[in-house]
Amino acid sequence: MRRTSWTTTILAAICGTAAAAEDAPPPATTATALGPVVVTATKRDQDIDRVAGLVGVISPEDFSSRGFTRVDAIDRILPDLTIDQRSSRVYSNVTIRGQSSVDFYNPTVQLLVDGLPQDQALFTQAVPLGLEQVEVLYGPQGTLYGRGAVGGVISVITRKPDGTPSLEATAGLSGRGRDAAVLAGAAMIPDMLFADIMLRGEYIQGDLKELSTGRTQGDGDDAGGRLRLRHAPAGSPLDLMISLARDQLTSDEEYFSPRSSMSMRGVLPVSSHYTLDTTSLGLTGSYDLDGATLTLLTGFQDRDLDRTIFGSRTPEWQRTFSQELRIASSGDRTRAIDYVAGLYHQDLDFRREVVGTGLVSSQNIASWAVFGDATWHATPMIDVSAGLRFDHERVEADNRMGSAAYANAASFSALSPRFGISFVPVDDLTLYGLYSTGFKAGGFTRAVTPGNIASDYAYDPQTSHNFEIGARSRLFDDRLELAVAAYFIMTDDYQLSVGPVQGQYVQNAGEVHSKGLDLRVTAQPTEDLRLTAGIGLNDTWFAAYRDSAGGNRDLTGNTVPYAPRFTANLGADYLVDLAEGGLLIPHAGLTLVGKTWFDEANTVSQSAYALVDFGLAWQFTDAATLDLFVDNLTDRTYAVYGFDAGAPFGDLYQLGDGRTVGGRLHVRF
Repeated sequence: MRRTSWTTTILAAICGTAAAAEDAPPPATTATALGPVVVTATKRDQDIDRVAGLVGVISPEDFSSRGFTRVDAIDRILPDLTIDQRSSRVYSNVTIRGQSSVDFYNPTVQLLVDGLPQDQALFTQAVPLGLEQVEVLYGPQGTLYGRGAVGGVISVITRKPDGTPSLEATAGLSGRGRDAAVLAGAAMIPDMLFADIMLRGEYIQGDLKELSTGRTQGDGDDAGGRLRLRHAPAGSPLDLMISLARDQLTSDEEYFSPRSSMSMRGVLPVSSHYTLDTTSLGLTGSYDLDGATLTLLTGFQDRDLDRTIFGSRTPEWQRTFSQELRIASSGDRTRAIDYVAGLYHQDLDFRREVVGTGLVSSQNIASWAVFGDATWHATPMIDVSAGLRFDHERVEADNRMGSAAYANAASFSALSPRFGISFVPVDDLTLYGLYSTGFKAGGFTRAVTPGNIASDYAYDPQTSHNFEIGARSRLFDDRLELAVAAYFIMTDDYQLSVGPVQGQYVQNAGEVHSKGLDLRVTAQPTEDLRLTAGIGLNDTWFAAYRDSAGGNRDLTGNTVPYAPRFTANLGADYLVDLAEGGLLIPHAGLTLVGKTWFDEANTVSQSAYALVDFGLAWQFTDAATLDLFVDNLTDRTYAVYGFDAGAPFGDLYQLGDGRTVGGRLHVRF
């Protein structure tokens, strides 16, 4: 595995910055009240307490204080949500409210960064410096987001460059590797043109042991950067920003452990490695119409994956172009109706090879949509909202091996309505009811193999209907926040990867039902103590199973793969004022995950487990913090992915991270 030296340079720069930061004024104490939260993932600014639906919000401190650096760590902070790799981080499984991404290439959750949709291989990308907050919309979001939002939406929001000279840097060192990042911003032309640049990198030290040789496996290198230019003249209604990002991840993490070797993290000695190269371009623009905002979002991502798994090389390429034009009201509740409406288009080209067989499979997926959503402020206490989206998608598939060629095409359309009502009977209490829908288009299996190239593995669209009631409340002078939601989701023509793991293909597996309860509590009883708790209870099962793999199995009543029945997150932190200035902040976190099945037959599983995290943050100036942390304190061994590999191996598993001890220095001006 290649080693890089970028950390030495960036670490030196950060240490110099930290020394300069020591002259900054001492930190202010934390206020006792929990402040209001505005969310934007609904495509217009809304007070979180007026949204008809459950929204989770994560701050930058929630990541940094726990030593987390990637988006997939949000399931250690919020419940009823899991993000686990399936074979590798490139193929992540995202599950929200039991809606799992059992198709590698068509996840049930959309990931957005500053409003731009991300390639499905990037669900574990690094959390960028300059993070403002992460918002998670729970449940089907088809009206505003269309395909790929059956389970929900994860929206990562960063601070735009505004011309203020700024420097933010972080460096981490742990038993699992090292990482560093720097973000610098300044005005190129005062009051007109602003820029920022971010450089980051990470070396991951593997902790897997080959069973026959004892060699360490699981190493990785991840390096990237981003440049943004923003044209926002003072006093002008126009705001334009272009961005260019590049990232390369090289890893040999795709190793698998027999059950008997899991405790020693022993893996089979089968060659597995990959390189993921991603280039992202973005153009975002807005124009203030005095009461409404016109927004343009244009994105392009070029993703190359050169992968060898179990000795088989299967490189693939994906190019995605997306564009959205929308208009949204200001959301300040000065009018009777607030609204958002827009047009959306996406064009996706995909190509995959199986080296040594001559097999080449390719697809083009073109999508168009028109959507609208409005909220009527019927009274100061009652909001009524309704929305509708029309999606149309065409898929063209072309599979070739030698002189044999197989082509197919299909078109799909869907209407995705939404209706919600919120009621504020008294101050600081909101009750709501919601009906929402989600849509995943049909298509053709992308992971074509020599064994199924001649088969017409087409599948129909999947649709979900969500019925939800909930409440949010602020009590004791905003020192306590409560949110609770109960839901029932019916999914028709559930898309499932079936067949042997060496040649799985997507088919419709019948009807799936999901019911559950979400409870969130945030308390700040004093200015020094903050407590958080979240519990997700979920039951997702095959209500009417259809065996599309050619057998006669009836799995009706079985639990859907990757949908644990119980998840919970608990956290606490306490501020200690130091006599000489600064703060000490000890903190603790607990993550609970219920039993998880990895297959629809419910034969391969991971039992329930708990992960305990502890840390200590030393905020020695307003501008600098040193975090010491230990994640998975008990060194719990657990699987995030498993499958039956057949004789002679039996069940094989991919393991979650073991105990990680480290520290992180973060400075910001």
